Amino acid sequence: MIIHHPISYPKYQCFSISMALLVIFLVGCEQQEKFEHSLAANEDVAQYMENFEGRGDLTDPDSRPTDPEKSIQAFRLPEDLKLELVLSEPDIVQPIHMSFDQQGRLWVVQYQQYPYPEGLKITSIDNHTRVKFDRVPEAPPAGAKGADVISVFEDKEGDGTFSHAFDAIEGLNIASSVALGRDRIWVLNPPYLLAYPDPDGDGKPDAEPEVHLEGFGLEDTHAIANSLQWGPDGWLYGVQGSTTTANIKSENSDPVSFQGQAIWRYQPENKTFELFAEGGGNNPFYLEFDRKGRIFSGSNGYGRGPYYKQGGYYVKSWGKHGALTNPYAFGHLPNMPLDGEKKRFTHAVMIYEADLLPAAYQNKMMALNPLQNYVQLTAFQPTGSSFSTQDEKMLVETTDQWFRPVDIKTGPDGAVYLADWYDSRLSHVDPRDTWHKSSGRIYRILPKDASPTKESFDLARADLEELTELLKHTNKWFRQQALRQFADRKDPAALPALHSLFESENPQHALEALWAIHLSQGFDEAFIIKALNHKDPTVRMWTYRLAGDENAVSSPVLEAMIETTEHEEDAEVSGQIASTAKRLPTEQALPLLKALLLSNPDAEDPDIPLLVWWGLESKVAGDLPLVLDFWEDPQIWESPISKTHLAGRMMQRLIRADQYDAATELLSLSPDESFDQVLVAGFYEGLVGRDLINLPKPLLDKVSEKEKDTQPFELALRSGDFTNLDKAIELIGDTEQPLNARLNMVHLLGELQPAAALPALIDLIGSGASPGSLKQAAIHALKKFDNLEIGKTMASIYPGIRADAYVREEAIRLFSSRPEWAKAFFEEIIETKVIHKEDVPYSLARHFYLLEDDAVRQKTKQIWPETQLMTSDEKNEAISKYKSIVKSGEGNAISGKQVFAQNCGSCHRMDGGGGTIGPDLTGYDRSDLDYWLLHAVDPNAAIREGYETMEVRTKDGRTIWGKLEKDEGETKYLVPPLGGKGEFLSGNDIQSMEIQQVSVMPERLLETLNEQQIRDLFAFILK
Repeated sequence: MIIHHPISYPKYQCFSISMALLVIFLVGCEQQEKFEHSLAANEDVAQYMENFEGRGDLTDPDSRPTDPEKSIQAFRLPEDLKLELVLSEPDIVQPIHMSFDQQGRLWVVQYQQYPYPEGLKITSIDNHTRVKFDRVPEAPPAGAKGADVISVFEDKEGDGTFSHAFDAIEGLNIASSVALGRDRIWVLNPPYLLAYPDPDGDGKPDAEPEVHLEGFGLEDTHAIANSLQWGPDGWLYGVQGSTTTANIKSENSDPVSFQGQAIWRYQPENKTFELFAEGGGNNPFYLEFDRKGRIFSGSNGYGRGPYYKQGGYYVKSWGKHGALTNPYAFGHLPNMPLDGEKKRFTHAVMIYEADLLPAAYQNKMMALNPLQNYVQLTAFQPTGSSFSTQDEKMLVETTDQWFRPVDIKTGPDGAVYLADWYDSRLSHVDPRDTWHKSSGRIYRILPKDASPTKESFDLARADLEELTELLKHTNKWFRQQALRQFADRKDPAALPALHSLFESENPQHALEALWAIHLSQGFDEAFIIKALNHKDPTVRMWTYRLAGDENAVSSPVLEAMIETTEHEEDAEVSGQIASTAKRLPTEQALPLLKALLLSNPDAEDPDIPLLVWWGLESKVAGDLPLVLDFWEDPQIWESPISKTHLAGRMMQRLIRADQYDAATELLSLSPDESFDQVLVAGFYEGLVGRDLINLPKPLLDKVSEKEKDTQPFELALRSGDFTNLDKAIELIGDTEQPLNARLNMVHLLGELQPAAALPALIDLIGSGASPGSLKQAAIHALKKFDNLEIGKTMASIYPGIRADAYVREEAIRLFSSRPEWAKAFFEEIIETKVIHKEDVPYSLARHFYLLEDDAVRQKTKQIWPETQLMTSDEKNEAISKYKSIVKSGEGNAISGKQVFAQNCGSCHRMDGGGGTIGPDLTGYDRSDLDYWLLHAVDPNAAIREGYETMEVRTKDGRTIWGKLEKDEGETKYLVPPLGGKGEFLSGNDIQSMEIQQVSVMPERLLETLNEQQIRDLFAFILK
């Protein structure tokens, strides 16, 4: 159902003559204009919301919910498992988060206020439905009362039935999760983290909450901060999704600002907040600690997300999600590779670590896919310091399209619990509140012959001996709950028994004891040194981590760390050592990093090299002299990681931060010619988007000394000395020179833009003797010259260069970058008819239309009418037409595969074949004809994250379109989405940059096919 919000139009009120005397000095006739809308703050927003064409799995008006008991019959599980209904509407609706407390009671956050906070008005909204509000809401219980509820369900009879319930907290306003601990009920209600006092543990707050954190963003309530959970280190962890921002304030931390997805944590005793890891997972909305304390989350993409390392930076969709907080990261860690069908999306991943289910399911990942209505079982394979994942089989399937699993937990009984949002709609990309707000289910997965049982317990009343015994429990849930009790109590009396457990031959028992000793104030110097030498690598890994969390260690501990690091052979431990070094003071971190490099970790490891770089880079800003001393040690240069990941990045870092003397010194320390080239490459990387004019002569001399395969005058040109410009111009036309030298000089002249080089560059382009690569490079260089005549000249020579497709398209990109150049191109198409409009593919023709010049836009429409986007009515008519065609006869999937390859395969993959310009379509829901027709007719309906095209307007008048491949502080790197030369841009050169709302995929693709080809194509897609 679409809700139409009332809008009141301006009213005019004239005062009667009898009242006029009272207000004669103020006004005779008053005009009052007042806009009223339940959500929108202005008429523009209201109209946009009403007219927005939703994308993705929207509300199906023809579908109705299935009765909870009947819906169970539609589920399919492996033969040795069964699924039971635990809770359903009206007891719960829209469950978003589950957890079990110390008594085994089930806590459920019911996200009924979604999608908009109560009491706020939307002042702006974008095409991803990200919004801005008129103000920051007050922290509950103040301010407007929302509809979110946290409810508690209890199985008092022990028969698996949660027949007793109460609402712990009501009136919440966008609440995403809850956690218990430290005699408080912790509620994540962005922008706040709230703590409700509950000293008696009855689940009912005894007073109003205290605000511990504030500043979590609300721009997109399907990507807000979420998933509160205690870590084994005693910190309270959470996640933030991809399309929100944050500026977190806490009592004892400096404000922390970040954009997009992250894992964060909060220390409630010290009241400090920090980012644990940044990026990854596309839009993470889950948090999982496995039995070793590793962190996983899931992904809104095709895989299972990353294994998050402390202090790590992970991949993001830079254009949509924003840059990393560290502009000197110079790289990011990958998500875990997946061996399996690439189906979107498994946003939540739980690792089953109990013993109720059969062994085939233990220590495996259970991944929720709400888009495709199933739960996947996935195995882990060690890959160096990380993992790859391998899909095994479906755990839960159903024909009920309303099944939307959003949370998964292991219960104290060892069963697996699933929270089901239960709605025909899943997509957030529709601003209208059409959600089915009266449904929701929770299920339980059990062995086929098992009966649910629950013994009565209250771990808050357990003594220290009982808690220590629970650390050996076969169900991870009990071990985690026991650790929470140790953290709540911090009782040193627990240490003797814990030390005894630490001596266990069972490595998991020793690890649990390590965590509990730390939480019980027993993590002293002697114990740390002992644990650093433990035979189990995970115990060693966590010892480094917990010691590093103090941000400094004692001298004996540092000595022990260095000694054990030099002989460390486990990749996971090595990665954590690098992460720990990042947290320590420079005088402790650098010796530890040296020891790590001497241990010869794998330079090809997916994570370690960058973790080492980030540890080293973190010391540059505060202790540069010590960092340079570090490089004076010959042993540092001998490490393979120094050559592959450290030296070049260090030079890039120094140049990017204008630390030129240090850069000169680093060049002087280079041990051989191979490192010379690494450092010189880093020098130029650091200069991307900048010039050399203000660089000091000693640095330029040192670079010139080290640089090979370059002209002796090249560096002088870069620094603004044009004495030898004539030699550079002569070189690019000299066919006796190596092609690479000519290409490099063309690129340099494009950066420097000397007017004297224009004739030579144009001659290169027009010469039949010039290689295509040289012509393409020269055209790319011309784009940067702000010269009106370039358009006319290029239009005149275009017919002679059009035979080479790469050269032709580079020339068209040049014409479409400036309005006056476009007009010169059009004149040759319309007036002289020397140039054929068929030369210009749709994607490049659209660039002309987007130049924001009325004359250019009109000519574009005249030449290429298809660049004008279809209207809503035209799209609806087309969808109806093609649906009738598909339904009118049989299609041949084999023939359809060929149709796909010819019309779609250059950009998209499906069933293993095709291109990579657009997303792999194999994993999308291939049973929904309406979905595929919508996106075939209207490719702009939903542009997948990571495939957006950025539109950049430069201060010199150019317009550039491309995919944002890098966003490192002030340096951006854009690559044309359909191929061509990429371009680095400095932030100082950019006037504006925004995501283009139009896909590179053209409309009207189906118009070129006959009816049988259309039936064949959809037979293949929907097979």
